[in-house]
Formats: sequence, C-alpha cells, structure tokens
Amino acid sequence: MKREVVFVIVGSRKLDAVPARVLGLIANMPDGTVLNLRKPRSGKPEFFESAVGAAARAMSIEVRYKEPEGPGRESTYYRDIDMVRGASCVLAFFAEEEMSGGTEHVVEKAIDQQVPVYSYGLRDGRWVLIGSHDPDDLWPQFTI
Repeated sequence: MKREVVFVIVGSRKLDAVPARVLGLIANMPDGTVLNLRKPRSGKPEFFESAVGAAARAMSIEVRYKEPEGPGRESTYYRDIDMVRGASCVLAFFAEEEMSGGTEHVVEKAIDQQVPVYSYGLRDGRWVLIGSHDPDDLWPQFTI
C-alpha cells in the first residue's frame, strides 16, 4: 500500500506574501497529496495559511486545517505535534533569516519526529534556505 504524501507548510505571521517556490511545489504535487495547514482555535487561518490553502484547493490538492483542541496555550503545542506526525515533509517560511515563534515550534517538532524539514527566510527580498533537517535525503523524491 502506497503511503499518503502529507506536506506541512507553515509561515510566520509577519509574512504578507506567499513565495513562488511554494506555489510551484503545490502545482507539482502528485495526485492524492494532502496539505496540513495551521488554524487558530477560533477565527480564520492567518494570511499565509489562507493563501496557501486557497492555492492548493484551486489545484485540487486536499487541504486539512489543523486547529488546537481544548483550552490553554498548550493545546496549540499539541496541535503542532499532531500536525507533523505522519508528515512526509515540512516547509517553514520566516519573514527574516531567524526562526522564531510558533513556526519555529513546528520546525522543532518535525526534527523531534525525524520528519524532513526545510526552513526559508527572506534576505534582501529573496528566499534563502536558513536551515534543514533531512538525514535520509528524502527531499529529491518530493521535487519533480
């Protein structure tokens, strides 16, 4: 039985645009790919997740919004753990070259669970790789 391909894509709240790299990746995802995106406990997803979700749905990619269950800040941390569990790859985007906040927490949980993760930050208006963890070099299987 073929394993479901699940991408987790997260972005900093400070972002006001979605990288073309993400849109290109979504456009080339194989049939049956699932995209896990964050959603707050109440209200709509942040701009980044909303824009990525809309683009994915327009390309017939299944989108699953994950929101915290239960009260308290810790439910957000558990959501991040659950979101990454079983993922094929995590892509994280930061408004700067430093990882921080909830997006950094998702990166940490991916590393804890040995899920490949690639983090990008903005430098002079360009996206640059600021960190990765892919000990089994699985990234090539996700790029076409």
